[in-house]
Amino acid sequence: MRGFALEQQKRLAANLVRVLALYRPLTDAYVIEFFSDDLWGRLPRGWQAALGELSPPEVAALLLRRGRPGELWPLSLLAFRAAAHALPFPRRPAAAREPPLPPRFRRHLRPKKQHEVRRLAQVLKRLSELTGCRRVVDVGAGQAPDTPRVQGPSHVVGWVSPGAPWPEFVELLRSGKAAGDGSSASGRPPAEPCEPRETEARKGGADRGGDGPESLEQNPSTHLQAQEPQGALLLTGLHACGDLSATLLRLFVACPDIVGITSVSCCYMKLSTGEDAQPGYPLSDWVAGLPGHRLSYKAREGACHAMEDYILRLEHDSPSLKTHCYRARLETLIRAIDPTKKRLAVQAIPKTHKMTFEQYARRGLERVGMSPSGPLEPASPAQQRRVVVFFSLALLLAPLVETLILLDRMIYLQEQGFPCELVPLFNPALSARNLVLVAAKKVPPSDLWGLAAGD
Repeated sequence: MRGFALEQQKRLAANLVRVLALYRPLTDAYVIEFFSDDLWGRLPRGWQAALGELSPPEVAALLLRRGRPGELWPLSLLAFRAAAHALPFPRRPAAAREPPLPPRFRRHLRPKKQHEVRRLAQVLKRLSELTGCRRVVDVGAGQAPDTPRVQGPSHVVGWVSPGAPWPEFVELLRSGKAAGDGSSASGRPPAEPCEPRETEARKGGADRGGDGPESLEQNPSTHLQAQEPQGALLLTGLHACGDLSATLLRLFVACPDIVGITSVSCCYMKLSTGEDAQPGYPLSDWVAGLPGHRLSYKAREGACHAMEDYILRLEHDSPSLKTHCYRARLETLIRAIDPTKKRLAVQAIPKTHKMTFEQYARRGLERVGMSPSGPLEPASPAQQRRVVVFFSLALLLAPLVETLILLDRMIYLQEQGFPCELVPLFNPALSARNLVLVAAKKVPPSDLWGLAAGD
């Protein structure tokens, strides 16, 4: 957020907390309980009248898109919609040239992941030039191609513990713990620069040097340690899950060897919360001090949904839209058979959109060890439309939840004295979690925005 001063960030965080507290019945609601808990009846009557008969394309155009809302909507609904569109961080990335990955680096990568790797590699290259550091530690990178012709990256396996001191992380990189060890290294700070060693399997992917994929393609025989005699390193996490993103930020703050970081998050529902000694949310003292800052598991889970994809499904009136309604009707059948069973984990049923409700219900009941005790009647078309509307209302608040979580991280870094920027990097239609948090030590704040703002 270019030119977004700390005081403005704090005011936005306070506004987000107030708005989310006001609409907590939406963010905390489980759509599978739509019928069993009469979620539609909990909406204001004016909202029910305004939204109840909308078709899916109308829901997309009037509610989720930024066009003009319904002319006869109640003021409370108009205010809800206006706040939901005004408060989140922008998600549209700047246009940028994307050179294709070399063929060997496209192996086993879907187009989505190729897009993410290309864009993030460009940011890391610029961050490397800005900080003068060429060693990049990619935490949670998985495995690179296991061909011996690909040289450079080393694969280090071990735990990144939220409670461990930073020297253990540095020692883990220096010692190159063997794959599958699963232990943490000594807490003693290294006496020499970090030099991650290859594992016996030589799988690659956790420590990357050079200027991105192209450098390894052009110089396949160049070894990482030969390029990087210093101990400084850049930290990156591409969709680091749950507390891992928060832990990496804490490592960046505490470890003098880490001079920069790029963080792309996911799986917010897996964040530990304020009850923990070192919670994943909130990180900042400011947000922790705001009354009502709590975010439920359901609110954080909702923040992981892909709004752009759902809008497209609405606009095309996709048959897949009935899935939520089917599951909500199944919930009423389960509770009718056994009232003590609520929100059972029903394994995903393939091709639900091609099934009748009776076919789906029988399959779903089988998966939870039950048999139907009565007729398997589907919901009416009007009820199905209302399920879509209710889910869309909750989805409209999802970017606010994500914004609060990421804003908390920005404020935390600045409380610790480090400038940072949050920039939309990926195409949200391909990658729903498309915001990258960039921070660096001893770098002017004005230089950070350009790292991810395009060519």
